[in-house]
Amino acid sequence: MRTPRMTDATIQAGATLAMLAWSLLARTAPAALAGMCIALLFPLSVRVCALALRWLPVAAGVRPHVEAPPPQQQHELVAGCLLVAACSLTLLIYTPPSVTLAYAVALHLANLLVQFDRREGWLPNAILMPMLLCGLLAGAALGYAGSAIGGACAGWVLGGAGLFGLSITRRGNFMSAADVLLFGACGAWVGLGGFWAFLLLAGAGLWAVRGVRRSTRAPMVQAAVCSAARPVWRYPTALPCAVGLLMVFLLRNSPALPHWVQFLLGG
Repeated sequence: MRTPRMTDATIQAGATLAMLAWSLLARTAPAALAGMCIALLFPLSVRVCALALRWLPVAAGVRPHVEAPPPQQQHELVAGCLLVAACSLTLLIYTPPSVTLAYAVALHLANLLVQFDRREGWLPNAILMPMLLCGLLAGAALGYAGSAIGGACAGWVLGGAGLFGLSITRRGNFMSAADVLLFGACGAWVGLGGFWAFLLLAGAGLWAVRGVRRSTRAPMVQAAVCSAARPVWRYPTALPCAVGLLMVFLLRNSPALPHWVQFLLGG
């Protein structure tokens, strides 16, 4: 008798059905509709991200041909998309449906950047620029266009200055044009009010990544594939920025926090 195996397809189907069932229990019809959209977006996001991870490096000239990813990387992609969907449903408990759907777009783009940073050591502008543009459009649609523009400018200036200072003091390559653009895109999503908390969380995450690497000697630095003679080593910034973005989204409207903490987070 064969033992049933838990495959990625089984996990996706079970998680989608569970999220659909959860959505039917929502208090209002808009929240239920938003939950169903998030549930159906989960398996679609896995396929879209897999296609982007396979074809975008070839289209950008990073790799000469398409390479099939190892099973471990596919598992990481499914886990990342499932985490984004679960956090989006959590946001739906105390956040308006329109805001939650906008945040879900930001988290999916951040997850895709994390996957690229881990696999390729590369943050593609084809993902960074839409993330910045969507952040500005979301700010305009949700009524905080000025804060989104201010957050993007603050991310560009302060994020770049912080990475530059870190590169000088630690004598490592912490900074590139893509890293600065990533901070600008995240600043557009969190707004000027929430940028300071995001900067603190992302900086703590980047310092933690460096500390883990030094204590465990894990290969957490990434080599830029496009370098000609010598590989350019850099610390991955997508994961700390994604964690900072997620924490600001989760905490800024949390009813369990005092009003002054929500204010510091831009809520």
